[in-house]
Amino acid sequence: MLKNGSSLNYQNHFRIGGVKISLDGSPQGKTAWLTQPYLVPPEGKSKDYRGYPAYPDIKQVQDAINLAYQNHWQILAHANGDAAIDQYLTTIDKANTQYGYADRRNVIIHAQTMREDQLDQAKKLGLIPSFFSLHTYYWGDWHKHETLGAERANRISPTGSALRKNMIFTEHHDAPVIPPKNMMVIDATVNRTTRSGDVLGEDQKVSPYIALKSVTDWAAYQYFEEKNKGTLEQGKLADLVLLDQDPLKVPSQKIKDIKILATYKEGRLIYQRPQ
Repeated sequence: MLKNGSSLNYQNHFRIGGVKISLDGSPQGKTAWLTQPYLVPPEGKSKDYRGYPAYPDIKQVQDAINLAYQNHWQILAHANGDAAIDQYLTTIDKANTQYGYADRRNVIIHAQTMREDQLDQAKKLGLIPSFFSLHTYYWGDWHKHETLGAERANRISPTGSALRKNMIFTEHHDAPVIPPKNMMVIDATVNRTTRSGDVLGEDQKVSPYIALKSVTDWAAYQYFEEKNKGTLEQGKLADLVLLDQDPLKVPSQKIKDIKILATYKEGRLIYQRPQ
């Protein structure tokens, strides 16, 4: 993978990591493409409004996926709604059949409304979901009462289901959509607490250890960089942070309050918190 396409070599701390395709919009904006209607449709839309695809013609998507396979490019597909995820899974399945199963590590970005059957198929196809669990905090109440309803909202970013299926997954903050604060990402992945204090999907919670893996170990693997990054081991890059508390030991509700004391890149101090 990537031998003839995207490069694993950095120049000035930058490399091309793959290609992105956006298949739908966002659930908070009621533009994600769903298989079931939104709880409250946008003004002027019918009760069966389900959002819409970015590419109504699946052939366009298939052609783009095939082009990536032909050039050995890793694919990172934005797909929030389960209908968009269905479209992505269908095209990946066909591409795998045509071009062969390889270590491509293609990604489903956001995967907000991913169903159990879709997780099963994604695992079979070798796809990695990159969840946006901070939705539980920033838009959790909105999803529960406006966009998805309680049942679907409880499955936003189904990390617990993915873990039970022995899948790896990653987490992201999607800046500048929300502030790039990784302790909040970890907190939301562990606690799934909305702004009003509700918990969205108790069975989708994961441990602080797993949440940490999703932004370190598994994140490095997702981008083919596990030999150099992701864990503290001899011979790997000294890319790390110093925290004022241990996220594995503090009460889970306090994870978001952990402060970064210093940041190191390749062993060099690049940030230190003012005293």
